[in-house]
Amino acid sequence: MARRVRKTEEKLRLIRYASMGFVALFVVVVAVVGIIYGTAVDVGGEATEDSHYRVVEGAGESRARTVEVVEFFSYGCVHCRDFDPMLEAWKDTLPEGASFRRAHVGFAGGAEVLARAHVVLGRAGALDANHERLFRAMHDRNREFTDRGRLADFVDGYGIEREVFLAAIDEPSVRRRVAEIDQTFREAGLLAVPALVVADKYVVNMDIGRKPALDVVDQLVARELEARRTQDSDDDGSG
Repeated sequence: MARRVRKTEEKLRLIRYASMGFVALFVVVVAVVGIIYGTAVDVGGEATEDSHYRVVEGAGESRARTVEVVEFFSYGCVHCRDFDPMLEAWKDTLPEGASFRRAHVGFAGGAEVLARAHVVLGRAGALDANHERLFRAMHDRNREFTDRGRLADFVDGYGIEREVFLAAIDEPSVRRRVAEIDQTFREAGLLAVPALVVADKYVVNMDIGRKPALDVVDQLVARELEARRTQDSDDDGSG
Protein backbone atom coordinates (compact mmCIF):
# COMPACT_ATOMS: atom_id res chain seq x y z
CA MET A 1 0.00 0.00 0.00
CA ALA A 2 2.78 2.41 1.01
CA ARG A 3 4.62 1.53 -2.21
CA ARG A 4 1.56 2.40 -4.36
CA VAL A 5 1.21 5.71 -2.52
CA ARG A 6 4.86 6.55 -3.16
CA LYS A 7 4.49 5.69 -6.86
CA THR A 8 1.38 7.85 -7.11
CA GLU A 9 3.16 10.76 -5.42
CA GLU A 10 6.11 10.35 -7.77
CA LYS A 11 3.84 10.43 -10.84
CA LEU A 12 2.09 13.57 -9.57
CA ARG A 13 5.47 15.19 -8.94
CA LEU A 14 6.60 14.43 -12.50
CA ILE A 15 3.36 15.79 -13.91
CA ARG A 16 3.81 19.01 -11.91
CA TYR A 17 7.38 19.44 -13.14
CA ALA A 18 6.32 18.79 -16.72
CA SER A 19 3.50 21.32 -16.43
CA MET A 20 5.81 23.92 -14.95
CA GLY A 21 8.28 23.33 -17.76
CA PHE A 22 5.55 23.76 -20.38
CA VAL A 23 4.35 27.01 -18.81
CA ALA A 24 7.90 28.34 -18.66
CA LEU A 25 8.49 27.44 -22.30
CA PHE A 26 5.21 29.09 -23.31
CA VAL A 27 6.16 32.31 -21.50
CA VAL A 28 9.55 32.37 -23.22
CA VAL A 29 8.00 31.84 -26.66
CA VAL A 30 5.45 34.61 -26.11
CA ALA A 31 8.18 36.95 -24.89
CA VAL A 32 10.39 36.21 -27.90
CA VAL A 33 7.52 36.77 -30.33
CA GLY A 34 6.72 40.06 -28.60
CA ILE A 35 10.33 41.21 -28.82
CA ILE A 36 10.55 40.34 -32.50
CA TYR A 37 7.23 42.06 -33.28
CA GLY A 38 8.16 45.16 -31.33
CA THR A 39 11.85 45.63 -32.14
CA ALA A 40 12.53 43.91 -35.46
CA VAL A 41 15.40 45.33 -37.49
CA ASP A 42 14.88 48.25 -39.84
CA VAL A 43 13.71 47.60 -43.38
CA GLY A 44 17.05 48.71 -44.79
CA GLY A 45 16.90 50.07 -48.31
CA GLU A 46 13.78 50.48 -50.38
CA ALA A 47 10.55 48.81 -49.32
CA THR A 48 9.45 46.20 -51.82
CA GLU A 49 6.07 44.86 -52.81
CA ASP A 50 5.13 41.48 -51.31
CA SER A 51 7.98 41.59 -48.77
CA HIS A 52 6.99 44.84 -47.08
CA TYR A 53 3.60 45.77 -48.48
CA ARG A 54 1.00 44.76 -51.01
CA VAL A 55 -1.18 46.78 -53.34
CA VAL A 56 -4.93 46.56 -52.74
CA GLU A 57 -6.54 44.75 -55.65
CA GLY A 58 -8.39 47.18 -57.90
CA ALA A 59 -7.14 50.22 -56.02
CA GLY A 60 -7.23 53.48 -57.91
CA GLU A 61 -5.85 56.87 -57.04
CA SER A 62 -6.96 58.18 -53.68
CA ARG A 63 -9.37 61.10 -53.78
CA ALA A 64 -8.29 62.36 -50.35
CA ARG A 65 -6.69 65.80 -50.26
CA THR A 66 -3.78 64.40 -48.25
CA VAL A 67 -1.86 61.15 -48.39
CA GLU A 68 -3.82 59.43 -45.67
CA VAL A 69 -2.50 56.71 -43.37
CA VAL A 70 -5.24 54.69 -41.68
CA GLU A 71 -4.79 52.35 -38.76
CA PHE A 72 -7.56 49.78 -38.47
CA PHE A 73 -7.67 48.77 -34.82
CA SER A 74 -9.81 47.71 -31.87
CA TYR A 75 -9.70 48.72 -28.22
CA GLY A 76 -10.07 45.04 -27.37
CA CYS A 77 -6.87 44.13 -29.25
CA VAL A 78 -3.79 43.83 -27.02
CA HIS A 79 -1.46 44.21 -30.01
CA CYS A 80 -3.20 47.48 -30.89
CA ARG A 81 -2.71 48.67 -27.33
CA ASP A 82 1.00 47.74 -27.37
CA PHE A 83 1.49 49.45 -30.74
CA ASP A 84 -0.31 52.63 -29.74
CA PRO A 85 2.49 54.52 -27.90
CA MET A 86 4.85 54.06 -30.83
CA LEU A 87 2.13 55.10 -33.25
CA GLU A 88 1.31 58.20 -31.19
CA ALA A 89 4.93 59.36 -31.32
CA TRP A 90 5.31 58.54 -35.00
CA LYS A 91 2.20 60.32 -36.29
CA ASP A 92 3.60 63.68 -35.21
CA THR A 93 6.50 63.18 -37.64
CA LEU A 94 4.32 62.97 -40.76
CA PRO A 95 5.34 65.48 -43.42
CA GLU A 96 3.13 68.24 -44.79
CA GLY A 97 0.57 66.80 -47.15
CA ALA A 98 0.12 63.58 -45.17
CA SER A 99 -2.42 62.76 -42.46
CA PHE A 100 -3.28 59.98 -40.03
CA ARG A 101 -6.51 58.62 -38.59
CA ARG A 102 -7.73 55.54 -36.76
CA ALA A 103 -10.68 53.41 -37.84
CA HIS A 104 -12.16 51.07 -35.23
CA VAL A 105 -13.40 47.81 -36.71
CA GLY A 106 -16.75 46.48 -35.55
CA PHE A 107 -17.04 43.09 -37.20
CA ALA A 108 -16.48 40.87 -34.16
CA GLY A 109 -18.62 40.47 -31.07
CA GLY A 110 -18.31 43.31 -28.57
CA ALA A 111 -16.13 45.30 -30.97
CA GLU A 112 -19.23 46.71 -32.66
CA VAL A 113 -20.30 48.83 -29.70
CA LEU A 114 -16.71 49.98 -29.22
CA ALA A 115 -16.54 50.92 -32.90
CA ARG A 116 -19.68 53.02 -32.58
CA ALA A 117 -18.29 54.62 -29.42
CA HIS A 118 -15.11 55.54 -31.31
CA VAL A 119 -17.15 57.29 -34.00
CA VAL A 120 -19.25 59.15 -31.41
CA LEU A 121 -16.22 60.27 -29.42
CA GLY A 122 -14.49 61.41 -32.59
CA ARG A 123 -17.44 63.51 -33.69
CA ALA A 124 -17.72 65.03 -30.22
CA GLY A 125 -14.02 65.91 -30.09
CA ALA A 126 -13.64 63.62 -27.07
CA LEU A 127 -11.17 61.05 -28.40
CA ASP A 128 -8.08 62.70 -26.92
CA ALA A 129 -9.67 62.51 -23.48
CA ASN A 130 -10.70 58.87 -23.79
CA HIS A 131 -8.46 57.01 -26.24
CA GLU A 132 -5.67 56.00 -23.87
CA ARG A 133 -8.14 55.64 -20.97
CA LEU A 134 -10.05 52.97 -22.86
CA PHE A 135 -6.91 50.98 -23.64
CA ARG A 136 -5.75 51.16 -20.02
CA ALA A 137 -9.13 50.23 -18.59
CA MET A 138 -9.52 47.18 -20.81
CA HIS A 139 -5.99 45.82 -20.69
CA ASP A 140 -4.63 47.01 -17.35
CA ARG A 141 -7.76 46.74 -15.24
CA ASN A 142 -9.69 44.07 -17.17
CA ARG A 143 -12.71 46.30 -17.63
CA GLU A 144 -15.32 45.06 -20.10
CA PHE A 145 -17.43 47.42 -22.19
CA THR A 146 -19.95 45.14 -23.81
CA ASP A 147 -22.89 47.53 -23.67
CA ARG A 148 -23.63 51.20 -24.16
CA GLY A 149 -24.42 51.87 -20.51
CA ARG A 150 -20.98 50.89 -19.23
CA LEU A 151 -19.31 52.93 -21.93
CA ALA A 152 -21.53 55.92 -21.20
CA ASP A 153 -20.61 55.76 -17.51
CA PHE A 154 -16.93 55.51 -18.35
CA VAL A 155 -16.73 58.49 -20.72
CA ASP A 156 -19.12 60.71 -18.76
CA GLY A 157 -17.40 64.00 -18.02
CA TYR A 158 -14.42 63.26 -20.27
CA GLY A 159 -15.23 65.50 -23.20
CA ILE A 160 -18.82 64.26 -23.47
CA GLU A 161 -21.78 63.82 -21.15
CA ARG A 162 -23.42 60.46 -20.52
CA GLU A 163 -26.81 61.35 -22.00
CA VAL A 164 -25.26 62.93 -25.09
CA PHE A 165 -23.20 59.80 -25.66
CA LEU A 166 -26.20 57.50 -25.26
CA ALA A 167 -28.30 59.60 -27.63
CA ALA A 168 -25.59 59.55 -30.31
CA ILE A 169 -24.41 55.94 -30.23
CA ASP A 170 -27.60 54.56 -31.79
CA GLU A 171 -27.88 57.18 -34.51
CA PRO A 172 -28.22 55.63 -37.99
CA SER A 173 -25.30 57.71 -39.27
CA VAL A 174 -23.03 56.16 -36.61
CA ARG A 175 -24.08 52.64 -37.55
CA ARG A 176 -23.53 53.45 -41.23
CA ARG A 177 -20.06 54.77 -40.53
CA VAL A 178 -19.06 51.58 -38.71
CA ALA A 179 -20.47 49.51 -41.58
CA GLU A 180 -18.43 51.58 -44.06
CA ILE A 181 -15.25 51.02 -42.06
CA ASP A 182 -15.86 47.27 -41.95
CA GLN A 183 -16.55 47.20 -45.68
CA THR A 184 -13.31 49.07 -46.41
CA PHE A 185 -11.47 46.65 -44.13
CA ARG A 186 -12.82 43.66 -46.03
CA GLU A 187 -12.26 45.18 -49.46
CA ALA A 188 -8.61 45.74 -48.57
CA GLY A 189 -8.35 42.01 -47.90
CA LEU A 190 -7.55 42.54 -44.24
CA LEU A 191 -8.10 39.85 -41.63
CA ALA A 192 -6.59 41.19 -38.40
CA VAL A 193 -5.70 44.31 -36.48
CA PRO A 194 -3.65 46.40 -36.14
CA ALA A 195 -3.40 47.07 -39.86
CA LEU A 196 -1.94 50.05 -41.70
CA VAL A 197 -3.19 51.23 -45.09
CA VAL A 198 -1.58 54.08 -47.03
CA ALA A 199 -3.45 56.22 -49.57
CA ASP A 200 -6.24 53.62 -49.91
CA LYS A 201 -3.73 51.64 -51.95
CA TYR A 202 -1.00 50.00 -49.90
CA VAL A 203 -1.42 47.47 -47.09
CA VAL A 204 1.70 47.30 -44.93
CA ASN A 205 3.03 43.91 -43.84
CA MET A 206 2.75 44.04 -40.03
CA ASP A 207 4.62 40.73 -39.64
CA ILE A 208 7.93 42.52 -40.15
CA GLY A 209 7.55 44.31 -36.79
CA ARG A 210 6.12 47.60 -35.60
CA LYS A 211 9.03 49.94 -36.24
CA PRO A 212 9.88 48.45 -39.66
CA ALA A 213 6.18 48.72 -40.58
CA LEU A 214 6.26 52.44 -39.80
CA ASP A 215 9.48 52.77 -41.84
CA VAL A 216 7.59 51.24 -44.76
CA VAL A 217 4.72 53.68 -44.23
CA ASP A 218 7.18 56.59 -44.34
CA GLN A 219 8.55 55.37 -47.67
CA LEU A 220 5.10 54.88 -49.17
CA VAL A 221 3.96 58.31 -47.99
CA ALA A 222 7.06 59.91 -49.53
CA ARG A 223 6.44 58.01 -52.76
CA GLU A 224 2.82 59.19 -52.96
CA LEU A 225 3.71 62.79 -52.16
CA GLU A 226 6.34 62.80 -54.90
CA ALA A 227 3.86 61.31 -57.38
CA ARG A 228 1.37 64.06 -56.55
CA ARG A 229 4.00 66.77 -56.95
CA THR A 230 4.96 65.33 -60.34
CA GLN A 231 1.33 65.19 -61.41
CA ASP A 232 0.72 68.78 -60.30
CA SER A 233 3.82 69.90 -62.21
CA ASP A 234 2.67 68.12 -65.35
CA ASP A 235 -0.79 69.65 -65.04
CA ASP A 236 0.68 73.14 -64.68
CA GLY A 237 2.91 72.61 -67.69
CA SER A 238 0.06 71.42 -69.88
CA GLY A 239 -2.00 74.49 -68.97
